[in-house]
Amino acid sequence: MKRNEKRSRLAALFLALLLSDSLSPSVFTQEIIENSDRPASKNAGRTIPIQEVLRIKDEGKGFYFKLPWGLDVGLDGSIFVQDGLALYEFSSDGRFKKNLVKTGQGPGEITTEITDFLVNDNNVLFFSAPSNKLIKTDFEGKLIRELKFANKIFYRLLAFCGQKYFMLDHKRKNPAQAVGFIESDHSLFLVNDDGTFNPSSCSFTTQQYLQIREFGGGRTASSYSDITRLSFYSDNQEYLYMVHTPEYLIKRIDFKKAEVTGIFRRSYRRAKYKKQDPRDTRKMPEYDNDVYRLLVHKDHIWALTSTYDPLKGVLVDVFDSDGKYADNFWLPLLNIRTGDNISQRYYPVLIRGDFLYAIEHDTDWNFSIVKYRI
Repeated sequence: MKRNEKRSRLAALFLALLLSDSLSPSVFTQEIIENSDRPASKNAGRTIPIQEVLRIKDEGKGFYFKLPWGLDVGLDGSIFVQDGLALYEFSSDGRFKKNLVKTGQGPGEITTEITDFLVNDNNVLFFSAPSNKLIKTDFEGKLIRELKFANKIFYRLLAFCGQKYFMLDHKRKNPAQAVGFIESDHSLFLVNDDGTFNPSSCSFTTQQYLQIREFGGGRTASSYSDITRLSFYSDNQEYLYMVHTPEYLIKRIDFKKAEVTGIFRRSYRRAKYKKQDPRDTRKMPEYDNDVYRLLVHKDHIWALTSTYDPLKGVLVDVFDSDGKYADNFWLPLLNIRTGDNISQRYYPVLIRGDFLYAIEHDTDWNFSIVKYRI
């Protein structure tokens, strides 16, 4: 079934992830590890094999994939998929179990789409920025805790570590600006289990391009171009890795210190931004983002870049724990691109152990969740 009509909603959903990171005063004195455009490995540039071991398709049996855009995996292999106002749970063998989100105004209920969610041991955390509500449940959907912030509006839930929720707020630098490149400031806060919070020394600046377009009936709409993105993932619950600005740069935040403790990058030939539809009149960035997703595989960081080959897949750069450019290879994910003209590539993937999980779609926008052995 065709799903092209859902692309406008896809753009709105992806907007929640459009973040960049500016250097706060605490990291100005840190040395940036500079890498050349050539990795240390003599076997770089190869294509690594991936073996499909599980595919969850939308077959109308208890769930329906509209625009899934986030996923996580529990310690027992359970797969969680974020899709608008739904958070679907599947068993390790792909059997649909339930939707963990309850809609409504009561405790543990939300009426707006999920902004972020995290799976920790036997608990699930999900946050709705429009509702300014953070909810913790067990895998059965039983409510454990709800935090609704009356004195502070938060924008993102980044992580949960050391009994602290790491969250961002949001402040536009020029609220009166209606069009053009819009900048917003974000500060990282450490939120306690009772809802109290304290600011950290980390701050971020985001940029989006806002353009007003006229539609039939005199309506207007906002369109956003993905200028920069924040990516994060912590496999050992000690560090948060992020990319900031459209140019190649990776930073590491130490959870215990709540500050940046490492910065590294490599020389990179930027990819020109190409519109999927030449009839699209929206202004787009001149270049694609250099890095769109960060993953942690064992003791290495994988950077999924904007370099894409329709036969080979995505070029992945590999860094060691010290930020040295160790390797690169082609990852043959050929159906992972979003093609939505808002974020040229989104790469909704994650790694758990020796398995890579991905959200894919075909040319008719029929979605599936795939588990690969790497």
